[in-house]
Amino acid sequence: MIDSINDQLITEARLKNKGTIYVSMHYSNWELLAFAFPLLFGQKVNVITKIQASKGLNNIINEYRELSGNEMIESGLSLKKIFEKLKKNEIVGILADQSAHPDYSVYVNFFGKSVAAFSGPAKFALKQKAELMSGYISRNINCGYTCKFEKINYDDLKDYNEENVKILTQRIQSVFEKIIRESPAQWLWFHKRFKHMKNV
Repeated sequence: MIDSINDQLITEARLKNKGTIYVSMHYSNWELLAFAFPLLFGQKVNVITKIQASKGLNNIINEYRELSGNEMIESGLSLKKIFEKLKKNEIVGILADQSAHPDYSVYVNFFGKSVAAFSGPAKFALKQKAELMSGYISRNINCGYTCKFEKINYDDLKDYNEENVKILTQRIQSVFEKIIRESPAQWLWFHKRFKHMKNV
């Protein structure tokens, strides 16, 4: 059983007609959230995916991911497609909780550490003026799941520049930290999130 909280935000975002960026994490059953989204809310998600080392495995995984109507956009070839989808008022989903390459990221405060974070979601939002939301699924004590959505407001950040990208990236990561603190056991802790850090 899957319940949802704040799902009215999905419709409200679509009515803005600027596309929607959903940022999420490797938290609980994140694959279930993506798969179930079109079935629950009537809109497909264009999911940014990492290319697997095995081409055959990569194709099989993506075939299953697309069975409910979603579309996979492989990272590295995704920039143009992302803006095309947003301009069509579609949804783009990005898992943005892992460590980012230090040369292509910004450093933010995350659990008291200055860590490299993906700046892509902030850049896409600021350039396109798209709606920006967090969406995640959590496992309940009764073994069911609850989808939760939250708008990430950036109306005060008018221009696209490095400082605003950093500010908005920090807001995204702060939302992630808040979610993780609510139920730490559901986050995929064993990836090297704190691989790239700066002394503060």
